Amino acid sequence: MIGCTPASEAPLPPPVQALAAKGITIKGPLKAPDGYRGFVGEYRGHTLPVYLLPDGEHTVIGSLYDRAGNDLTSDSLEAASAPVLDDATWAALGKTRYIAEGATNPRRIVYVFTDTECPYCHKLWAATQPLLAGGDVQVRHILVAVISPTSPYRAAAILQAADPLAALRQHEQSFGHSTVVPAKTLAPAIEAALVANGELMDKLGVQGTPATVYRDADGTIHMAAGMLPDAQLKAIFGPR
Repeated sequence: MIGCTPASEAPLPPPVQALAAKGITIKGPLKAPDGYRGFVGEYRGHTLPVYLLPDGEHTVIGSLYDRAGNDLTSDSLEAASAPVLDDATWAALGKTRYIAEGATNPRRIVYVFTDTECPYCHKLWAATQPLLAGGDVQVRHILVAVISPTSPYRAAAILQAADPLAALRQHEQSFGHSTVVPAKTLAPAIEAALVANGELMDKLGVQGTPATVYRDADGTIHMAAGMLPDAQLKAIFGPR
């Protein structure tokens, strides 16, 4: 949906609308100095700050600085482009096709976006195993296919196994020389699940795998990228 806004919102100023012809998607508003209007743009997967100048006739793309050299854009752009992590996000995670591991009656649920070919996903899995043993945390592995051409087919082999968790463990235990043979074809339901998982990953702004999503003791949702340090691993995956 390039350069469009919902019908309930005011139309974009013509100079901003014109950026659609350049392939720039306007995602939403951006805090701007008095006289300017700011917008969050996206071009080929990159977030851009877009400003409508005070004359209302021209736009600029890039950061603004004040007379003292202070950056007026970076913090605002980061805040405006950050994904919303709310109850709807949590509900969407719960509707994915995931593989549950750990407690059957958990006190905490943790979601992990993982790719079967990702070495850091494997390291995270291995590091969580002793923490999950006999604990009260359940990890829900959301398989995505972003690393290699093999990713969707190995994920399919795991998801369509008679026991997906056993297949996932078999793969992780033999990672690097996996004994789980990739599927030859993708069943429509499996392909649709992987696509949906990937789309949710993109919606949440996840740039790579693994990515861990969890609630803290107050119920606030957090997202942590990559392999986590020991203290954070214990705080997220350890017994409550």
